[in-house]
Amino acid sequence: MLNQIDFSKDTLSKQWKYVNRNYKEQGIIDPMDDFEGKAEKAIKNIIQGSIEEEFQAIIKAKYYEHAPLREAHRKGHYDRKLITSKGQYVINVPRSKEITGIKYSVMDRYKQRREKFDNMVLLSMMLGISQRKQRRFFREFVGSGVSHTTASNILKKIDVQVNEFRTQSLEDEYKYLILDGVWVSVKQGKKTKKNPIIFVIGIKLNGEQELLTFKLAKSESEEEITKILNDVYRRGVKGKKLRIISSDGAKGIRAAIEMVYPYAQWQSCYVHKLRNVHKNIQNKTIHRKKLMKQASNIYQADTRKEAVSRYAKFAKTWQELEPRAVKTLTNGFNDTLTYYYFNEDRDLISTTNLLERYFEEIRRRIKTQGYFKNLLSLNRWMFGIAKYNINWITITKGVAKKSVHNY
Repeated sequence: MLNQIDFSKDTLSKQWKYVNRNYKEQGIIDPMDDFEGKAEKAIKNIIQGSIEEEFQAIIKAKYYEHAPLREAHRKGHYDRKLITSKGQYVINVPRSKEITGIKYSVMDRYKQRREKFDNMVLLSMMLGISQRKQRRFFREFVGSGVSHTTASNILKKIDVQVNEFRTQSLEDEYKYLILDGVWVSVKQGKKTKKNPIIFVIGIKLNGEQELLTFKLAKSESEEEITKILNDVYRRGVKGKKLRIISSDGAKGIRAAIEMVYPYAQWQSCYVHKLRNVHKNIQNKTIHRKKLMKQASNIYQADTRKEAVSRYAKFAKTWQELEPRAVKTLTNGFNDTLTYYYFNEDRDLISTTNLLERYFEEIRRRIKTQGYFKNLLSLNRWMFGIAKYNINWITITKGVAKKSVHNY
């Protein structure tokens, strides 16, 4: 869609309304969206950086710079409140020893254009629009008070936040890890390829949930998953209190788990198992509804013993009619029942539903875009959705509800 937009000066205002309206309708910019409501820090940083750049231009010197053409010196700063469309900020306004009463043009220009400017920041964060197009927007919305450098540095600041998130130390306080991936399209050179983004969520002893990492991988192979888990291990999750790791039943994922955390029990997500059973029904028209209801009821049993009993009845009923479906459920069946040993948290660890709900949000938001233009754009999106929309950098305490699965 962006390729069809004319970003020339004469049509910029009209095109901005077009972009804003359509993305609101399709769920990327929504006045009630939590992402938009929690982006204050990014907006404040842009305004703060713009004022600092303007001040440096006035005194003709940067911080601690021995500039021969310097016209003035710094004298601390004072706080000034600035009302934005996202709330009220306190801006640190620099002062000079020699020059008094400095008026910053960016403040006045921002006040006149704040709503559009703030929306543009959000759009840039979510879509990874090219720096050239961003600069055009910012010059029109805010004027010369925001330099080319400021505009081009906006996404760099987001990249810094992504890097800080990925490298921060982690406490060894997690009793469960949930691991899963979602496949997305990423432009690589002249081609667009599909690759999985692997996510790892940790659940602490006190029940708090936290997104530990995400990474675009080449595949869900043992080598790729081992790299991701080793990164979590290196940052502090040694696994001393780790009880279970939940994931789908892919051989590569299980092998990687056994390599990095050999003493943690493994829970194979029963939802993934049921999906595979569904795929292997030979006569879906006649058997699908009854077979899937009986298979799903296995995992609704109150005890492990009852679940095994229901499985035996299922196998006896369908062995001759649907042998492939029965074989699919039988292979690794016991690994899908590990959660029965942890009844207090069974709804959290029996499936990867915590991540599945996150994946639904990702799919909804990238539907209009189709693919990520590069790795940087992908990282900004994932971090933005996690931090600002679903707020899964630090998730609030709670217990996941059982999901209803339709097959």
